[in-house]
Amino acid sequence: MSPPSEDEETRISREFRREAKKHFTYINNPEIERYIESIGQRILSVMGPQPFEYRFFVIADPQLNAFAVPGGSVFFYSGLIERAKSTSEIAGVMGHEIVHVKGRHMARHSGPDAISLLSLVGMLLLARSGSGAQAAGVVGQAVSATRQIAYSRQLEMEADTLGVRYMTAAGYDPAGSLGFLKTLDQERSLNPIDVPAYMLTHPVTQERIANVQLVIRSLGTVQSKSESLDQLKRIQVLIRLERQETDKVIDEYQKLVAQSPSEGIALHLLALAQHKKGQLSQAKTNYEKALTLNPEDPGLCRDLGRLYTASGDFGAARTILDRATAMEPKEPLNYLYLGELLEKQNDLRGAAGAYLNAQQLSPLWDKPPARLGIVYGNLDRLGDAYYYRARSLLLQDEDERAMADLEKAIKILGENSARGQTAKEELNNLRARRR
Repeated sequence: MSPPSEDEETRISREFRREAKKHFTYINNPEIERYIESIGQRILSVMGPQPFEYRFFVIADPQLNAFAVPGGSVFFYSGLIERAKSTSEIAGVMGHEIVHVKGRHMARHSGPDAISLLSLVGMLLLARSGSGAQAAGVVGQAVSATRQIAYSRQLEMEADTLGVRYMTAAGYDPAGSLGFLKTLDQERSLNPIDVPAYMLTHPVTQERIANVQLVIRSLGTVQSKSESLDQLKRIQVLIRLERQETDKVIDEYQKLVAQSPSEGIALHLLALAQHKKGQLSQAKTNYEKALTLNPEDPGLCRDLGRLYTASGDFGAARTILDRATAMEPKEPLNYLYLGELLEKQNDLRGAAGAYLNAQQLSPLWDKPPARLGIVYGNLDRLGDAYYYRARSLLLQDEDERAMADLEKAIKILGENSARGQTAKEELNNLRARRR
C-alpha cells in the first residue's frame, strides 16, 4: 500500500483543525498569534520550498506541550510559552516540530496508508482533549493514546539534529534547543509522577541531550541575529492577561517598578496590564517612560500606538506606529494597527490599504481579511466585502460559510470581472477538495 500523498496529508491537517476547534480553546490575541507565526516562518524561510502551507496556533492550556500534525499544522500550548526562558527555546521546539512535519514522521511511524495516519491523528486529539477530563478512565485512555504516538528514538534524533541546524540558520541561538531539553529533563527528575505532556510524545533521554550538544559543537561559532529586545516576557504577560489575571499582573509589576523605577521592561509590562484594565492615563505615563528607556522596542511602540488610538490622540498614534513600521517594515501587526487607526479617523480607503499590506505580509493570517470584509462593507463595496470575509473564514476552516460568501461575492461582482473570476476559481477549488 502506498504512503499517503502530500494532498492527503494536507486534507488530514484541515480535518484535524476542524475537529480540534471543538476541543481546544485558541488564543486569538493578534500579538500572540504573530509571535508564534513569525518564529515558524523565520525557520521555514531557510528550509527551501515546502509542500505544505504551515499554520501555527496557540492553545490556551497550562500544559507544557506542543505538537504538529501531518500537512503543516503546528500547535503550541500557552503553558509551554510561559515556561520558556527565551524566544530561542521556543524556536528550538518550533524547529523540532517543523522537521516532524517536513520529514513526514507521523506517516513513517504510523503505517503506510492515509487511514492509519488519520487514526493516529485521532489518537493525538484524544490524548490532548482527555488531559483536562476528570474521569479517571478518560485520562487513562488519553495517556495510553499518547504513549502510542510517541515518536521513535530515530525520528526524535532526526528532528533534534535538523531542527537545531534550521533554527541556527534562521538566526536563533542553538543553545535554546538544549536549554528546553534540560528543562524537561529537570521536570522529570523533580516530579517523576507528573510527567510533562510534551515528554509523553517526545521522550527526553540523555542520549538526545548529548546528541544536541554534539550538533551545537559541530556548528562552531555561530552569530545569532541581534534582537532589539526579546519579546517573550511581553508575550507571557499577554497570555496572563488573556487569562484574566490583570489585577495580579498590575500588583506584581507595580512592586517591580517600585524596586527598580528605571527598569524599562517592567514599566512597559505594567502599562500593558493597566491598558488592559482600562487605566489609560496611568498606562500612557508608563508606556512613555518605558519608551525613553527602550526607544528601539517595536512592540512597545505598537502598544503605545494602540493606546493613543483608543484615547483619540490620532496624530501621536500615527507617529508612533510609523516608528514601529520603520523598525519592522515587514511586520503585519504594524499595518493592522494602522488600519484600526485609519478606521477611527473614518479614512476607510486608507484603512483598506493598510489591511491589504498586512494580508500581503501574512497571507495565512485570518485577521487582515476579516477587517477588509468589514471596511469594504462600510464602503458599500459588498462584492469585495463578501470575498474577503470568505478568505478569513477559509483560514478559520469554516468552509461552508466561506462557500456561501464566495457565491454572494460572485453574484455581486459578476463572473467576468477580475475579482469575480478569482472568487469563482477559489469556490471551485473549495468544492473540489470537499468531494
